[in-house]
Amino acid sequence: MLEMRMMTHADVIRVAHLSDVPFDESCVVFADRRLPNEFLSRLPDPILVEGGETLKTLSEVEKLADLATSRRSTRPMTLVAVGGGSVGDAVGFLASILWRGVGLRHIPTTLLAMADSAHGGKTAMNTMGAKNQLGTYYEAERIYIVEEFLATLSPAQRRDGLTEMLKALMIAGTETIRRLTPEDIEALCFLPYESIAAHLRPLLDEAIRIKRDIVAADPREERGIRTVLNLGHTLGHALETASRVSHGTAVAWGLAAALELSAAGDLRGDVRSSLDALLYPLLRPIPFPSGDVLRQAMERDKKRQGGVIRSVLLKDVGQPAIVEHLTSGEWVSAFRRVYDRFVGTPVVARLRDPRRVLIPIGAGKSELNRALVIAARRPGATRIVGHSDCDDVRFCAAGISALGFPFEESPEGYAFAPFARRTATQTAAPRRVFCGEGGTTLRFLLALASTSARETRLFCAPALLARPHGPLIDALRSGGAEIERFDAADGSGFRVRGWESMPPHLEVDASLSSQYASALALLAAGAESPFTLKISGNVAEGSFFDLTLAMLAHAGVETIRTGDLVAFNPTERLRQPLEIAIPPDASARAVWETARYFEHPLLLPDTDSIHPDAAIGSLLEAIVAGQRGGEIALDCSKTPDLVPLLTIAALRSSKPVRITGAANLRWKESNRLEGLVSSLAALNIEVRATVDGVFIPAGAALSINPERFETHGDHRLVMAGLLLSMLTGEVELSEAWCVTKSYPEFWDHARMAGWSVRPVHAEASSRDSRASSGVDQTWSSHPPGERER
Repeated sequence: MLEMRMMTHADVIRVAHLSDVPFDESCVVFADRRLPNEFLSRLPDPILVEGGETLKTLSEVEKLADLATSRRSTRPMTLVAVGGGSVGDAVGFLASILWRGVGLRHIPTTLLAMADSAHGGKTAMNTMGAKNQLGTYYEAERIYIVEEFLATLSPAQRRDGLTEMLKALMIAGTETIRRLTPEDIEALCFLPYESIAAHLRPLLDEAIRIKRDIVAADPREERGIRTVLNLGHTLGHALETASRVSHGTAVAWGLAAALELSAAGDLRGDVRSSLDALLYPLLRPIPFPSGDVLRQAMERDKKRQGGVIRSVLLKDVGQPAIVEHLTSGEWVSAFRRVYDRFVGTPVVARLRDPRRVLIPIGAGKSELNRALVIAARRPGATRIVGHSDCDDVRFCAAGISALGFPFEESPEGYAFAPFARRTATQTAAPRRVFCGEGGTTLRFLLALASTSARETRLFCAPALLARPHGPLIDALRSGGAEIERFDAADGSGFRVRGWESMPPHLEVDASLSSQYASALALLAAGAESPFTLKISGNVAEGSFFDLTLAMLAHAGVETIRTGDLVAFNPTERLRQPLEIAIPPDASARAVWETARYFEHPLLLPDTDSIHPDAAIGSLLEAIVAGQRGGEIALDCSKTPDLVPLLTIAALRSSKPVRITGAANLRWKESNRLEGLVSSLAALNIEVRATVDGVFIPAGAALSINPERFETHGDHRLVMAGLLLSMLTGEVELSEAWCVTKSYPEFWDHARMAGWSVRPVHAEASSRDSRASSGVDQTWSSHPPGERER
């Protein structure tokens, strides 16, 4: 064991393995239950807790005290916190007040806790809806930095820790921050741990030293020296509370806003640009709270003195400054500017180093949205195994809760208990539900809101209102629901007042979208008696309706389909407890299967998904097999969302490819067919839109111009656009961050697989030097099935 002695009281000890940490009989161990069993099994009889901000409450600490004293009722006692920052905060607070103080040791398991929260002796508890309002100063006796924990961290966890480490370097102004590059930060976040371990360790040691040196000079924050550690936290804590994002993500945006405000003062433009570039890989889109909510959260911040917010800005690297003239409104305005600039700036994605890594694809959003409605309607308890932070699922889940169907949410999934449902009265105040930009979200919630006589107002983004919803609204009105469009100062959407009892029969024209039929069918999970649904017209994307029927059958609804009529019969199984396991997202998986078609070496988890997009493999195989014949025909009537990916794949074909069955793509988030064709045309790729698909002639991509690929704010076009870089080496994409609508981890996964991602203004100066190098930037552009010789 290598021991590091530092300036404050606690010893910091680095060990390779958890088994190297000594425990004596005085130790009472609290550990985050979400740690892998391989670690929990090596702890002496740990008390398992649920890490997170909900642990940091007085009621939870009281429970921890009872558990600690039931294990050991005499001194000496040493509490050991094994987990991230929330576990350290709660256990540290308990150690400071239990018997007026007992021993304390920290074994931080996240990079953020190792670099920051485990050091300095602050403990913190949340109360009154605000973060860290209660706390004590209580130094740990020992802090163990366990190397093997670092090797298990996800890119998101590494990013959270690197944010605090970058903050420390900004404050201290050491030579390290002057040497760091955006490529270094990206590598430290997303490369396999064994590739960056030797670089991460000294950076972590330096961040620890910086914090402990500052704390040693001002242990109880009485001289203003320690206050500089709040750089990025003035706004960060408010965002963490209001947007419910991770601490590191919130602080990264807090740092971005602090740099914006610093640039209006003494911070030089070139320094600000350099720091912005280092921060860029640590930023990601987040749910944007209202200005009022953010201001209120900031004005409850514990750092105020005399009602004034004490803000930390930078005059230069290594020169933090505490100022008191900035208002919460100025902070919110600065955040809005940097956020809009971030999401509005095109990106350049370059395939630098194709890596053989496993892409950890999350739960499927199509299945999750259906499962959430089924669970809300079922009379039996329902547990959904699988979770997603994508916008569509977040808005759907929040809407279901607002409609009176509460649930418990965790990183593992969602748990619904029927007895917890809230009874609505017709005279109660209207419910306000925000649907964002998701067609699935709005359509499912329109149907669900129609089951209640209480008024609901569904607020929608302008682009969502422009999409067709009329056939579904007509069907719900025929069943007795009152639905009207509204436009108000605070937004636009639909006003819904539902029926008193479920109608026995509904009819819908699903020729534009199968979501109309699915939204009505899902109501069967809560129907008290059988009902029938007549579907007129050819069901667009009928395979998605098949997915809905399969999930209803699993939940306890028998279905009989005869021609255009579907009969739904609720069975007794609906009242029994149910678990719904959600497979990996087939749409996300399809992106990376297409990358593998271009011979990228990445790995994918196995799946048994029945989602229509799971057919990508067979369609790509058809392109490969077709190289031996004439024109290749791909029927995408069951899988139209795959058309953008298949079009990019077809650019590699030596034979012409005709894709059909996708006319309804003209009514998606964008006119996806015409948008795809026009965006490719700007790159000198001649692809033709047809009545119901696209035609890709042989050799369409022989001479590609390095122009911007316009995504039209469509997440599917972003995914397809990235894969163009496998033909060109790099690609410039507009509105690249709209992909978080359905796949929030998309750019993280791209970076893991070997792509670098930069804002366009940061790439402009380097593109010319790359072009003049004469290096071939093309990755696997030869026809499928033909090896380079």
